[in-house]
Amino acid sequence: MLRRLYVAVLTAVMATLTAAAQTSGDGGNATGGDDRIAQLEKEMYRYYSSNATDSFMLITDQLIEACRKAGPSQERLFYKAWSNQAIYSFNRVNRTRGLELANQIHDYAYQHDSKFGLYTSTYALATMSSSLRHFAQAEHEFTEAINYQHRFFPDESAAAPYLGMAKIYVNLEKPEKVLDCARKALAEPNVILQHRLSAWTYICIAYSNDLYSRDDFNRAYAEREKLKRENGHDDTFGTIVNYFYAMKNGRYAEALDIASSIKSGSDRLQFMSKAYASLGDYRQAYLYKKRHMEYRDSINTAEVQQMSYEYATQIDVTRAENEAKNLRLSKLDLQIQAAIAIFLITLAFFIFYYFRRRKQMRELRHAYNQLADTTTAKERIDSELRIARDIQMSMVPRTFPAFPDRRDIDLHAAIVPAKEVGGDLYDFFLLDDRLYFCVGDVSGKGIPASLTMAVAVNLFRTVAKEGFPPEVIATKLNDTMSVNNENAVFVTMFIGIIDLKTGHLDYCNCGHNAPVYGERRMHTAQTVFSFLDVESNVPIGLWPDYTFVGGHLDDIRGSSLFVYTDGVNEAENHMQEQFGEKRMLRVLRESTQPFGERTPKTRSHFLIDEMKCALDAFVDGAEQSDDLTMFCVSIK
Repeated sequence: MLRRLYVAVLTAVMATLTAAAQTSGDGGNATGGDDRIAQLEKEMYRYYSSNATDSFMLITDQLIEACRKAGPSQERLFYKAWSNQAIYSFNRVNRTRGLELANQIHDYAYQHDSKFGLYTSTYALATMSSSLRHFAQAEHEFTEAINYQHRFFPDESAAAPYLGMAKIYVNLEKPEKVLDCARKALAEPNVILQHRLSAWTYICIAYSNDLYSRDDFNRAYAEREKLKRENGHDDTFGTIVNYFYAMKNGRYAEALDIASSIKSGSDRLQFMSKAYASLGDYRQAYLYKKRHMEYRDSINTAEVQQMSYEYATQIDVTRAENEAKNLRLSKLDLQIQAAIAIFLITLAFFIFYYFRRRKQMRELRHAYNQLADTTTAKERIDSELRIARDIQMSMVPRTFPAFPDRRDIDLHAAIVPAKEVGGDLYDFFLLDDRLYFCVGDVSGKGIPASLTMAVAVNLFRTVAKEGFPPEVIATKLNDTMSVNNENAVFVTMFIGIIDLKTGHLDYCNCGHNAPVYGERRMHTAQTVFSFLDVESNVPIGLWPDYTFVGGHLDDIRGSSLFVYTDGVNEAENHMQEQFGEKRMLRVLRESTQPFGERTPKTRSHFLIDEMKCALDAFVDGAEQSDDLTMFCVSIK
């Protein structure tokens, strides 16, 4: 045993002497190594703003390895290069791969007790959280990274996390905070040219807001152009800044051409919508606005959106599992060595084991406590969402027959939100032998859509009770909901008024699906269903001062009007095939209940139930992707 101990000590001494000799011998090559690292660093930042993925990954691999060989003197650049590679992979290659690299950085820094490594992994996670639109989490992590860097590395620039926060505030449309973060980034010590260019990029984006003048923007744009020439190439937001330059200076056609060339699908669709609106082409503006919202919803699947949270919790859980495994191996090693080790070594090992185990158990208990807290919070949120759904459903009429004392009205409706709360709506009421009704669909899903739904229902009822025709009701709703609508939330809606004495229908379609009209043929006793030819207009809430156009049918007595939201015709099965308008028409046409037959269900109730059954059979258990609403009315 003593001989083995002696050999181990001698081996360690020889290794130390060898390393010292190598360090002395390599002194002449230090300058060349530093020059190569400096060149690789320059190349890294040059490719970081480009789409040359293979070149960037090769350069950063070489830089990481060169810094690793250089040792502690290049520790900071080592972690910067690795973090840049993780963020670049997340944004341009594969999000899962980017998160895995960030996880590796954190574990490596933790194992090597590197404060700078922990800082860079926190910054990388914040950047990825921002890309996943987890803005509150990202803002907290960027702030932690800035405070950590100012505390432990005051000579290092914190421009990068400040610019990350500026990007968050761009998405949240808070130009004052964008300017504040960009100016703080410029005030940091040792700011590299790339970060100065990015800071002026964000200043230009902030000045593109209507709060600031064209002169403010143009001065910032000129300063950015100087830095761009000094840098030798533009950053990733160059095309977007040029778009804002054209928009701010009234060159809307030029702005549209620039927007169409933007590589980011989300930005391209959003900016083309704004350019078309500035040109007065509201139909194209609405089309691209809708495409933008569909694209944004599809970019981050539920699985990808949760990866940020999984990464934040995975580190502690994985470490607890690994340390539990090490604990078992340590116990086995203790049993083997106890028989041959001397008393002092055994005692020291037991002391070490005792304190280490206490630390491991504390960390393990902490991880499980966090899991329990998360589970409790999720259950509480689920309960609150169920309550919110009950409150939301109470805002629409749900008792049918709706008017049991009126045999001349056959009306039925149904709404099924895709989440606990949704954005679809309908409403109806009688006023002086006139039936007022509406069916609407709020853009987006979840709680934001449900809040807008509540506003829209109350506004409709308040305005309609004044006795206005449908197109005036739509105009007044639009004027109210388009004020301070920074998030561009809109509502498609079909508004109708039926005179129960004459059967006359006045309507206004606000960007909604055309309803289906079931015309009663008296000579054949059959109902023929077809789409109503309506003026589509634009949705409510997007552009103020828009003049809505209405339409009318002279007499709909004996016929059926079926109004629905796009959750019906766009319902998908497991093969992602849509239900479609043709299938919807076929279901209505093949409904076999004769008109006026005395059954437990009214004709309108029967048609909606037939459509529900057809939808359930078609989707065959596939997850519902959108809210679903149906409204059917017939006047006798």
